[in-house]
Amino acid sequence: MITELKFFKKLKYPFIFDKRQRFAIQTIFLTAGILTTQIIWEDFRFVMVGILSIITYILTVWSLAEDIKGTEWILLFILPVMFTASLSLFYFLLPARWIIRIILTTIFAIGSYAILLVENINNVAAERSIQLIRAAQSIGLLASLVVLFFSANVIYSLRLSFWQNLGLIFIVSFVLSLQSFWSVILATPITGRLIMYSGIVGLILGEIAFCLSFWPITNSSYALLIAASYYSLVGLLQHHLLDKFFINMIREYIFVFIFTLILALFVTRWG
Repeated sequence: MITELKFFKKLKYPFIFDKRQRFAIQTIFLTAGILTTQIIWEDFRFVMVGILSIITYILTVWSLAEDIKGTEWILLFILPVMFTASLSLFYFLLPARWIIRIILTTIFAIGSYAILLVENINNVAAERSIQLIRAAQSIGLLASLVVLFFSANVIYSLRLSFWQNLGLIFIVSFVLSLQSFWSVILATPITGRLIMYSGIVGLILGEIAFCLSFWPITNSSYALLIAASYYSLVGLLQHHLLDKFFINMIREYIFVFIFTLILALFVTRWG
């Protein structure tokens, strides 16, 4: 697959558009697609989500094709594709009102463009050191949290068995955390350490999802607790990868998790 995708690198762009213009064109096109999924017949919505996800990958290749190599053909495209898919599916859980459509479409447009900028910085930083990499890592982590929040909402709303919740949350969090860890060290190829850390995050979040399956918890509380757990685990392990493991930082991540857990317990209706 990677060999076939190298075809895009050999294309001779006419450079009618620079990268930022390509990002803008992609964002406008996909935003129109997102809006379309919200107003077409329900029978075609899930098909449209799949088509939009594929188009997102293709357009991101067009936008970022220069200097992509190796595992970057996969890792650079995780956030753009999953952001499109998760937000599209999350919309189906909300009331069909134009104000909600406008808000979600605006969130998608801003988020999609920001993610493209982040992936472009990661692409460049893999070759040379640049000052914007720390900001890109922070925005990338925020985007991952948004994707996980949307995805967890969708998964929990399906009312699946606890084993299915465990498996789906494991897969989503594993893929997202692999991208998050890679963005910290930008290693090519992917190291066993990154896979191990991603597996740890996926397993712990899957077990949390397993336990939450027995709680009378709302969709939003479920997704918020999953996202907070991801933030704490990935944040800690990212600093460990960078050898910046400090007590104050550890306390901060633990506090976020405990606060969210207490909040979830407080809003849960046990009776």
